[in-house]
Amino acid sequence: MATWEVFGRRKWDSALEHVGVLHAADERTALLLARETHFRHEEGVDYAVVRSDQFHRLEDPTLLDRQIDISYRLQAGYSGFREKREAAREAADARGTSHLRERAVPGRRGGGA
Repeated sequence: MATWEVFGRRKWDSALEHVGVLHAADERTALLLARETHFRHEEGVDYAVVRSDQFHRLEDPTLLDRQIDISYRLQAGYSGFREKREAAREAADARGTSHLRERAVPGRRGGGA
């Protein structure tokens, strides 16, 4: 007998949620058993079954690792900002691109940074 995952929703505007597991020979039997075991008191408006062996899992969890630094999205990403800015300015000076810092600021007369 196959193992089936049962999903249901209590209201039409809610998402399907996992409500249990059952064992049945085929899809039709699984649907009937799901109704009788999980929805017999009319707790929901919709339900579905999926064979457990039809789920596909992520084999390599490193695919979820961040490839870029997104620390700017967090408050902690702004700690040490002054030091980071100074290091960036020193790196620009070393590359000979410090002149790019001197650009016009909107709304300010004279143009300097």
